[in-house]
Amino acid sequence: MPGSSITRMFEAMSGMALALWALVFVVILVGVALLLRAEKRQYARRGKARGWLWMRLLALPMLAVTAAAVMLPVRAVSGPEALGAFYLALFVLAPLVWFGLHLLAGRLQSPRFTRSESLGLAIGGLAILIVPAILVSMAQGPIFMLAHQARERGFEQAEAAPLAHVPTPVLHFRLGDAGALYTQTLQAPAGVHIERIRMQIGDNWRDTATMMHAYFCRDGEDVHLAWSAGTSPAPLQLVWRDGQGRRHQAAYRVDTASLASLPARDFAVAWRDDGLDLPAPVSRTVVQLGWTGTDGAVRYRTLDTLQPGEDFDDDCVKAGYRRVAWQQEGPVSGLILRFHPPFPAAPWQAEFRRTADASPPATP
Repeated sequence: MPGSSITRMFEAMSGMALALWALVFVVILVGVALLLRAEKRQYARRGKARGWLWMRLLALPMLAVTAAAVMLPVRAVSGPEALGAFYLALFVLAPLVWFGLHLLAGRLQSPRFTRSESLGLAIGGLAILIVPAILVSMAQGPIFMLAHQARERGFEQAEAAPLAHVPTPVLHFRLGDAGALYTQTLQAPAGVHIERIRMQIGDNWRDTATMMHAYFCRDGEDVHLAWSAGTSPAPLQLVWRDGQGRRHQAAYRVDTASLASLPARDFAVAWRDDGLDLPAPVSRTVVQLGWTGTDGAVRYRTLDTLQPGEDFDDDCVKAGYRRVAWQQEGPVSGLILRFHPPFPAAPWQAEFRRTADASPPATP
């Protein structure tokens, strides 16, 4: 709904952004008020204060008539001609209607407004409409940059603290003949809300919200790590708020010293008619799902497109993964986990196929 969209937009703004936008709108309102005050004084000296007030009150219905003069002809035309009709109505018909209505309304006042006075009020009305829109458009970039810089400073100044998340033991999975996979979960305690996850690249920390991060995914406030054997997962820096709203930050690095001695288990995929269950969560960026075509070949596609109800924040494919349109798509018959280790190592993948007897009932 439009109301809820506006509410979410304001909730997403930082306090600085809201304050700056409030300042912009206060400036606009003060400017409009000063313009109207100057107009009123000008026409009061001429004995036309009452007529000026009527002209300004009539400006709203005149605006509605002008908008209708633009939209009605456009709605009557379809196809490529609609754009031409819109520009013709906007730049030719709308000025004629707007200025013509002001001339007519000025002639009906007592005392009567001169042509220059009526046209002056029409131009002033356009300024009240157009100048605030221009100012809002011009302010968007600077306000975004200032709010972004303030937000980044807030993250940088977050209090260093021990990691609130609890790391689970690392699990070692065999991916058939393709290789091996290690997984670990950072479990969030109650009240913790992750605000940012950074990854260390060289000597710098980079926000993972603006980059591909195939070796971890989020499920609510939990973070699931999954990396292929022979690679070292990059250190992470988590920024979070606790139950009291205080912001903290902590770095986390996987202890890889004892990984080679971990017992390995098979990465067993459980197939369902409406989806599949993975033994450990992995990022959707490494997952490709396959369906069997009429020719018997399995064709794969990535999960770049979100299903209804999904978002890119909670980006794990895990146990209970369900295809919303499974009845139209048919059961998933193949799975590829594709990994892209750092250069110069070549990408590699592990493929899993559904067997004929792997058909448990779909989740209701």
